[in-house]
Amino acid sequence: MRIATAAQMAEIDRETIAGGMPGLELMENAGREMAWQLLWDFPELEPPATVTVVCGKGNNGGDGLVVARMLEPLGYDVHVLMLAGPDALSPDARTNFDRLPVSVTRETVPPERWAGAVRERDEASDLIVDAVFGTGIVPPVRGDYAVLFAAVNAGTCPVLSLDIPSGVCGDGGVVDPVAIHADATVTVGLPKLGLLLPPGRDHAGRLSVVDIGFDEAACARHTDDLHYLLPADYADLLPARASDAHKYDAGTALVLAGSRRFGGAALLAGLGALRSGAGLVTLALPEPHAPAALGFVPEALVRGLPTGATGVLAPLAPETWADLTARQDALAVGPGLGDDPDTDAWLADRLGKVERPLVIDADGLSAFARLGREPRFAHGEVVLTPHGGELARLAAVAPGALPEDRLQLAPALARRWNAVLVAKGSPTLIAAPDGALAINPTGDDALAHGGTGDVLTGLIGGLLAQGLPAFEAALLGCWLHGRAGELAAAALGSRRVLMAREIADRLGAAFAELELLA
Repeated sequence: MRIATAAQMAEIDRETIAGGMPGLELMENAGREMAWQLLWDFPELEPPATVTVVCGKGNNGGDGLVVARMLEPLGYDVHVLMLAGPDALSPDARTNFDRLPVSVTRETVPPERWAGAVRERDEASDLIVDAVFGTGIVPPVRGDYAVLFAAVNAGTCPVLSLDIPSGVCGDGGVVDPVAIHADATVTVGLPKLGLLLPPGRDHAGRLSVVDIGFDEAACARHTDDLHYLLPADYADLLPARASDAHKYDAGTALVLAGSRRFGGAALLAGLGALRSGAGLVTLALPEPHAPAALGFVPEALVRGLPTGATGVLAPLAPETWADLTARQDALAVGPGLGDDPDTDAWLADRLGKVERPLVIDADGLSAFARLGREPRFAHGEVVLTPHGGELARLAAVAPGALPEDRLQLAPALARRWNAVLVAKGSPTLIAAPDGALAINPTGDDALAHGGTGDVLTGLIGGLLAQGLPAFEAALLGCWLHGRAGELAAAALGSRRVLMAREIADRLGAAFAELELLA
């Protein structure tokens, strides 16, 4: 689905209403779907649990009033904490205030009492619903709101935010000076950009999107070619696998990686390829590391290759390269290859002429940058996976400019190089040559360890070998990689101590989550 800014969402809302759907009906749809999602997100919340809905005076508060009305007949003890009196509410919110059944407790609190009232409700409630601000807020918020949000955050009660955590900007995720930290956020229609970019992303908790009847054509007209995929969408990308398949049906992948100094990068990339589901993986790496590879990944075919005086793989003779690549469905190249001018020139020339799907990372990319060459490829299914520094060198821009420009820079470079670009970072962006751009929703700082990108390179290479187009392989590979990192960190009890090999070990669990949805 497409991603919207706050301004784009407002245009979609206006066009939907102008097309004949009243705003009051949209609010009813939003509150109903949010209430059902609330029950899904908090299955432990059973009647007669107490739910406090904190409502602002705008339409987000109106959504909260609908949620309160929907929960009451299900047996929940519902308490509405109003931050403004009925006469100050937006027209649709006022209508829904008047629709509340008498069994729903309503309490209107002046600003100086907001924080204290929230603290009282935190002690008395099983869930707090944040319906204060929607996506239109532009920080900084007024001081009494900041104190209110701080009180919510200091409480022990779980929090569900409606549409966006109050205090987070819907456009860029800016938070200033404080915003609600939600355990879950249910947003309507389309995901908002501010929910996917830090620091706003870090306030959202578990994110879900509910359909409330926006016109799909209007959504397409008013948004950019920027996308967010749900788990079911990623499940649809899983490579087909027949029950009678043999290893060659499942694809053959060559991993070309490593140097005398960086042999571990090759091993991790090989492990990523093996965990991808590819039928046969060949790991080509410097000859001194071949014995270690046989012990670390005995499932791979290991090819030891000669190195030059610098410890970097020496340029291969044409017949050796042809033999190495002849029976491969896809190639994964670059992790740990090192820096040697002769090898750089040979590698850039060879990669540009490869006539099969290809993923390039690390020194495979830096070879082009060091030579001052634009990446150019003979095959149309190519994935480039630079981290920020590598991307800056390739694009010849200052590294400090990347965080601000990534959303514009990534699709522009993908078009320019006619390749799928995986711009690794927080969040990782996947850009296609046709201008499509997706934000990967999985992964966190658990991935901030050496070697994790090597696993991703092998994983994407293995997915390419199974026949996925480059954009789909990149999308699926990034989701699986990030989710495996989350699962591995959870099993360890800390994101700080994760090792790259443990991401590869959890890829099976990440695959399993998608297979349940396929």
